[in-house]
Amino acid sequence: MSVTGAEELLNNIKVLNAGYDRKARKAVREGGKFFGKTLADDTPVSAEDHSGKGPLRDHTKVGSVSLKTGEYEVPVGYDNVKGRIAHFPNSGTSKQDPQHFIEKTQDKTRNGVLDIFAKNLKVGD
Repeated sequence: MSVTGAEELLNNIKVLNAGYDRKARKAVREGGKFFGKTLADDTPVSAEDHSGKGPLRDHTKVGSVSLKTGEYEVPVGYDNVKGRIAHFPNSGTSKQDPQHFIEKTQDKTRNGVLDIFAKNLKVGD
């Protein structure tokens, strides 16, 4: 067995890992954008704006892909301007019934996000 064979094998493994990393990041990024757009569309808009900063729908945010926990993830939600109040219409208050639009969006987009992952991570591309 020659040393160049082992080096060649290790090099090929590195190339495969790099290709997987690129595809995984792209899949998670596209899935996050799809969920973020659907969340913005599903966010209810009130006729009253007590904050003067516009409707909550205009404050949706999709972050960048990270690998902090060892898994690829992208944060999707609301920005710091109005994100603190998103739980009130979603979970309800004593004067407002819960609308659960975040959970409904998660259920609605689950298959679409999985399709995006499968399309991006398909072997042979």
